[in-house]
Amino acid sequence: MKLQISNSRGFTLVELMITVAIIAIISAFAFPAYQGYVAEARIGTARLNTEPLRLALEDFFLDNNSYIAGSWIPGGLQDLQTGNLGWRPDGDGGNYNYVVAAPAAPLTIFTGYSLTVTDTNDAAATVTCNRDQTNGTYVCN
Repeated sequence: MKLQISNSRGFTLVELMITVAIIAIISAFAFPAYQGYVAEARIGTARLNTEPLRLALEDFFLDNNSYIAGSWIPGGLQDLQTGNLGWRPDGDGGNYNYVVAAPAAPLTIFTGYSLTVTDTNDAAATVTCNRDQTNGTYVCN
C-alpha cells in the first residue's frame, strides 16, 4: 500500500496572476482619483493658510494705517516673521511660500495688497488673494 501525500495547500500560478491583474485594474482607476483628491486638498490648505496672514495684515493696518509687504519662504527669506508684522505660519504652513506685495499701479500698499500662497511641492496649488481697501473687497481665487 502506497501512501500518497498531497501538497495542495497553496495558490496556483494562474490564481496569483488573476489576483495581481485584478489589483492592477483597480489601481489604474483609483490612482488618478487619489491624485485629484491630493491636489484639491493642497489648494484647500493653501486657501486656509491665507486667513491667519490676512488677519495679521488687517491688524497691522489698524495700527499703522498701511499694509506691509514681505514674504515667508521655508528655509529662505522670512521677513513677515522678523519684520514689523511678526507673523509665521502655523502647523503645516512650512510647506508653503507666502508673498505679500502691493498690487499693480495706481494702487499702493496703503490701499491694498496681493497675497499669494504657493505649495512648495506643487506649484499648481497656488491661491492668490487681493485686498482693495478703497472698495473694501477681499477676493481669493
